[in-house]
Amino acid sequence: MGISVVLLAYKEAENLSFLLPKIKGFLDELPEEYEILVIDTKEPLDNTSEVCERFGARYINQEYPGFGGAFRTGIKYAEKDKFLILDSDGSHDPKYIPDIYKKFTEGGYDLVIGSRYTEGGETNDSKSSIIMSHILNTFFRICLGIKAKDISTDYRMYRTEQLKAVELENVNYDVLQEVLLRMKQNKPDLKIGEVPISFQKRINGESKRRLIPYIIGYMKSLVRFTFIRYPLLRNIVLYGIFGLIAAGLDFGVFTALTKTVMKNVPEAASVIGNIVGFIFTFTTNTYWNFRKKDRIAVRAASYGAVTLLGMGLSTALIHLLKDSMNLYLLKILVLLLVSAIQFVLNKLVTYNNKIIKGRD
Repeated sequence: MGISVVLLAYKEAENLSFLLPKIKGFLDELPEEYEILVIDTKEPLDNTSEVCERFGARYINQEYPGFGGAFRTGIKYAEKDKFLILDSDGSHDPKYIPDIYKKFTEGGYDLVIGSRYTEGGETNDSKSSIIMSHILNTFFRICLGIKAKDISTDYRMYRTEQLKAVELENVNYDVLQEVLLRMKQNKPDLKIGEVPISFQKRINGESKRRLIPYIIGYMKSLVRFTFIRYPLLRNIVLYGIFGLIAAGLDFGVFTALTKTVMKNVPEAASVIGNIVGFIFTFTTNTYWNFRKKDRIAVRAASYGAVTLLGMGLSTALIHLLKDSMNLYLLKILVLLLVSAIQFVLNKLVTYNNKIIKGRD
């Protein structure tokens, strides 16, 4: 039992000198033991360790890179059953700790967020920052399937055992969304509560966040998290992308050969182009899309059979319908239909371990 309070620091000695005694004061009001962990940079940049020693906080150098790495380091060393994290720059007022603790313990929540956007919450960020934050929060709520209004703040209380059960990869601030995704994967009925807070400007120093890299990083993570939560969508998108690239390679090889060594045998050039396209799509779909690296020979045979079936179906449809509509429109429609059929067959057969298993 108890609370592990974690602060992630980057040249925050001056702010910690002000914050640590305030944090301790509010923690002393709670009926549980606590520990305070300050996760500093790998190589010390100021006298944060001295400040920690003065106020009885445990000083730890982060073991992994970035904000996400500092967060993971805090998780690793937390020893109490509750995990409370807040900013070390003073933007998160420690006075909300009792409210967050009360909601967490009395409501049976898996996570309670100190929220700027729930009723009663507020922030003094710039209007542009608030608008961008609301947009990102909306996208991530949809992506993650989480109803909380503020999922980009790190003023939170977790169950430590749930944090230790997830594997986190992100190194930037988007680890705050990744942890929600991973926790929800482990517990689909994840119960999240929010407590209104007033978000303040940092006490001293400058923010470490840079707007453009911050936005770009979040957009990349939005795509990645969407693919993690909806793997079928990821399969479809990558299958389409690899198919388009393969078509380009096929056409490029065909064009190059028919303009040089195979001017009089376009059929042979077409076959070689098809083979190049087949090798590319099979390799990329097998290793990067469906990520099946075993029984390659069997999967190649199955993929080849599906490809030949698609070629036959495509040829038959074009032959039957060539007089009923524009030939190029027909080609596009047939390509879309056949590609969809091939995707389904490869998904159900080529990359289905239950079917492929045992066939060598």
